[in-house]
Amino acid sequence: MNPEPRSGAKGRGFFARVLVWLAPAALAACALLTAGPRSAVDWRSLRAVALESDDWGLAGFVPSAGVWDGLRREDLSPGAFPEVYWNSTLEDSATVAELAAVLASHRGRDGLPAVLQPNYVMSALAWEDGRWQRYDLPDLPREYRRPGLWEAVAGARRLGVWYPEFHAAWHYDPAHRREATKSSAVALEAASRGIMLFPGSEAARELGPWRSTPELARELDDALVVFERTFDRRPGSLIAPDYTWNGRVERLWSSRSLNVIQAKREQRHPDLPSGAAGRVLKVLERQWVKTTRTGSTYLERNCRLEPAQSPDPEATVAACIRETARAWRRGEPAIVETHRVNFAHAETAVVALGRRALSDYLDGVGALPGAGPLFVADVEIASLARHGCSVRTDGAGVVVRNGTHARRLVAMPGAGSGPEGTKTLLILDAGRHGRWISGARNTVELAESVAP
Repeated sequence: MNPEPRSGAKGRGFFARVLVWLAPAALAACALLTAGPRSAVDWRSLRAVALESDDWGLAGFVPSAGVWDGLRREDLSPGAFPEVYWNSTLEDSATVAELAAVLASHRGRDGLPAVLQPNYVMSALAWEDGRWQRYDLPDLPREYRRPGLWEAVAGARRLGVWYPEFHAAWHYDPAHRREATKSSAVALEAASRGIMLFPGSEAARELGPWRSTPELARELDDALVVFERTFDRRPGSLIAPDYTWNGRVERLWSSRSLNVIQAKREQRHPDLPSGAAGRVLKVLERQWVKTTRTGSTYLERNCRLEPAQSPDPEATVAACIRETARAWRRGEPAIVETHRVNFAHAETAVVALGRRALSDYLDGVGALPGAGPLFVADVEIASLARHGCSVRTDGAGVVVRNGTHARRLVAMPGAGSGPEGTKTLLILDAGRHGRWISGARNTVELAESVAP
């Protein structure tokens, strides 16, 4: 006759059964939390840097210095914004040209310059002559006229340092702005001065859940037409305004072949609850879509270069350099967040500070131990991760990359002298990066190409 088991043995048996039951669930949870597509390249050796910058083309917050004179911004009740944003303004030709000079003076180990990815807002509303006027880029509201701006943008693109991508149609709900501006004399006066802010503007998200899907689809289609007309190509990457979007918006993007999505980790998901439960669900949702939406590429910003919002800009630059090195060690491309407010502002001291911080960051990254950086755009990261190679057309020509250890065959866009639709095929040796010379006698010739 077997002796009766002691209570401790019973307890251990119970916990063992619980562990057996929980183990598969825990393993499944770990798999989900660590899920994601496997990259075709080793980012630790590639040491890529992408500079993502939001809000370019936005006619706001103010057109010029002094526009707040005689107005109390508190009476406008727009919501809470970082202090530096109250005098954020549209870039001008000098802003772009001087920033382009900083970028062009810093080269990656492939000999190509640093490239900024300005994410553009395509349209603006302006209260002019007693009514609302719509402006689509490159046209700008009367208070935001910037002589020479688009010539400077074209010049920066020809240098290969300016690669526009898509941010927003408006950066706010246009119907909300129209209605809110009618609500007070202060709001109407602000609008007549070209001030973009209005009562409740902080919460008037362009992609808010209250807006209908057909309306958002029409706005997106219109904005894509404006983008292509302004920059002679369709966008390849995008970032949602105010980081606010949900699943139906992603489906809209995907239906328009917009599948490279910036800053998923920063997403303000309007369908999730607030608090700890919402944060947990956000992590799970993010990992779920990365696993199931195999046609999309999600690029996470892992370095922050926002000197205009920092009490210690030098420390911000140093931290961003450290974050870049850590990203490479983790096997990630370094994706740097740096908003337009750092470079375009009504106060010239803010602009000078931003340019200096960017230059110091680029100097610091170039001085990190090991191989130098490669400066890339989002579309290159997405293609390298999926295919091991990339082809990107910019204002200076075609940049080609092979981040693998094997030769790759790539098709060059718009090349070839044969029948319509034919392309030139380029054989890229392992680890080759550079600018393709159109019309070269030998299609494997690359300008400024080096092995990593």
